[in-house]
Amino acid sequence: MRNKAKVAHLTADHLDQQADARASEAKQLPEGEARQNALRNAAQLRIYAAMKRALAPRAAKSK
Repeated sequence: MRNKAKVAHLTADHLDQQADARASEAKQLPEGEARQNALRNAAQLRIYAAMKRALAPRAAKSK
């Protein structure tokens, strides 16, 4: 039997934290391709977080 790789499922909050960290790293990089890639990655993570929030089932309101 083959071993399956474990997949980590991140919450929208975790994705936002990663986006913040990536944007912070980008600020420390000099202008250029590496900085643009870091900013692009941060933006993608924020989009994934927004999508995850939009698609997540809403918690039932307690009465």
